[in-house]
Amino acid sequence: MFDVIVIGGANIDIKARADGKYVAGTSNPGSVSFTPGGVARNIAHNLGSLGVNVALISAIGNDAAGKIAVAATSAAGVDLSLCLREDAATGSYVAVLDGKGELVSAVNDMRILENLKPENVKPHRAALEAAKFIVADCNARPDLLDYLALNFSEKLIVEPVSVSKAQKLLTLLDRHEVFLATPNRDQIEAMTDTDDLDQACQNLHERGLQNLVVHLGSEGAILSSGKGMKNIDAAGQAQVRDVTGAGDAAVAGLVYGLLKGYDLSKAAQFGQVAASLVLNSSASTAEGLAETALQNSVNTCNE
Repeated sequence: MFDVIVIGGANIDIKARADGKYVAGTSNPGSVSFTPGGVARNIAHNLGSLGVNVALISAIGNDAAGKIAVAATSAAGVDLSLCLREDAATGSYVAVLDGKGELVSAVNDMRILENLKPENVKPHRAALEAAKFIVADCNARPDLLDYLALNFSEKLIVEPVSVSKAQKLLTLLDRHEVFLATPNRDQIEAMTDTDDLDQACQNLHERGLQNLVVHLGSEGAILSSGKGMKNIDAAGQAQVRDVTGAGDAAVAGLVYGLLKGYDLSKAAQFGQVAASLVLNSSASTAEGLAETALQNSVNTCNE
């Protein structure tokens, strides 16, 4: 059995980065890379690199992109035996970055995940029951998220993915309580129609969301448990090479901390440190991420 099961997207990231200032409406000189990605896959990959006993449930194509994603994820120590393999195109995420590595625009094609239905996951109920945490991203179908919240709400962590897909979390909260969600500023503002983070968090708590870790980029994060809010400082970062996957690493570090028995505040610190490592990487996961390095970095931040 597994300590953590991550459910959602696995795809190939196609990232185009301009050499200098990005100019809209014209061709920009730059570089293009192809790396394994997907929110759930990235989270699972980072957890595997940290030595966590983790499995991924996703729909992955039997195409070249799928083979690349499978090879990289397996190499990180993630169990893929619960995945659905399809004769369809593996999901893809195309991102345009400016010369500083900040996201300009992106398009994702996750249609293959429509094939990942509750009936594909129900046979793995014993593994889901045994897991200490279940992480689901909002690439997953609404009925699959509903099944997870109905049966495992007390250990379910939901990553909203994007402003548009965050609406799935609101729909979920109409019917179920959820242990924890990890939106960023744009997502929580869109879900609550307010830019007052205190009010936004309270709104979601009243809907049945027990805990929130709101990721704020270079400003760190805010932890809200319904009993109050706490600022979590960002980890020191010398250079941003690429923002892609930083939020996913923050979720992985958070889950790692919770799995190790730390409270939400300390666990969120692990998330911020993991995110800083991805920001310094051209890949969508943290290159060289390891448990000892993460622990040492968190200890250094607290000195």
